[in-house]
Amino acid sequence: MIDLKNLETFIWVAQLGGFRLAAQRLHTTQPGISQRIAALENELGVKLFERDARRVSLTAKGRELLPYAEQMLKLRADILDIAESRQAYSGNVRMGVSETIVHTSLIKLVEAIRSTYPMITLDIEVDVSRNLRENLLKGALDIVFLLGPIQEPNVCNFDLASYPLNWIASPRLPLHGRPLSLHEVARYPVITYPKNTLPHMAIRDLFTEAKMKNFKIYGNTSLSAMVRLCAEGVGVGVIPSRVIGRELENHELELIEVVGGELPEMSFTISYMQTADAHLLKAITELALELNQSI
Repeated sequence: MIDLKNLETFIWVAQLGGFRLAAQRLHTTQPGISQRIAALENELGVKLFERDARRVSLTAKGRELLPYAEQMLKLRADILDIAESRQAYSGNVRMGVSETIVHTSLIKLVEAIRSTYPMITLDIEVDVSRNLRENLLKGALDIVFLLGPIQEPNVCNFDLASYPLNWIASPRLPLHGRPLSLHEVARYPVITYPKNTLPHMAIRDLFTEAKMKNFKIYGNTSLSAMVRLCAEGVGVGVIPSRVIGRELENHELELIEVVGGELPEMSFTISYMQTADAHLLKAITELALELNQSI
């Protein structure tokens, strides 16, 4: 591997036109400079300088290699700048998270923040998107991962992920292996997110448009509770299949097909207030978006 110190010496000798001046610039001796150049020439297998009594000059190969040496030194400087800037972030971040995000990407995000920005501490609040929105706007949270975007002045919104909603049910219920009508699934309580959320309103609209009156929607603020209620056969669920991979694999839950039961996607955003000191929140957002592409 090429010694970057030898590359730096090569650049300074080329720029200053002599070993003595380069030695002064790098605070070392002229023999030390000669040794570094000799080591680099030996490693590359080429002669970099023509030497005479007055001055050294680049060979044709030296002139060809000089821009690449400069690029390598600049890249090293850029890497150090990035590393130092990440280390420089410190303080506490109040993060609000929808429970769907808890079940999809929160663990990896927290691990990435811990390793990338070790001086940062997190206070994590899990709540429904409506409450997260309110707490961000009143300043009780710094950054939120929620069903968005938040259409308010001075709020920055970044698309994070979209998860399709699915009809699910326990194998205990006689609802598998065939397409079902809305009337058939309405014989059971529909377990989903709480009132005034996108899933709850979508289910209510489906039943209403089908002119159905005797249906029950069990709203729940806890995604974990929804999953368990569905697995125990209490009712039919409407949640993203993305969050029940283990239950599907273990056959605790199965996807069911409901004719006329088309459901929307849940689109999540990362949102924070645009302020003069929002650099850290932007950095966390960029990290989350980069991480989400690999999940």
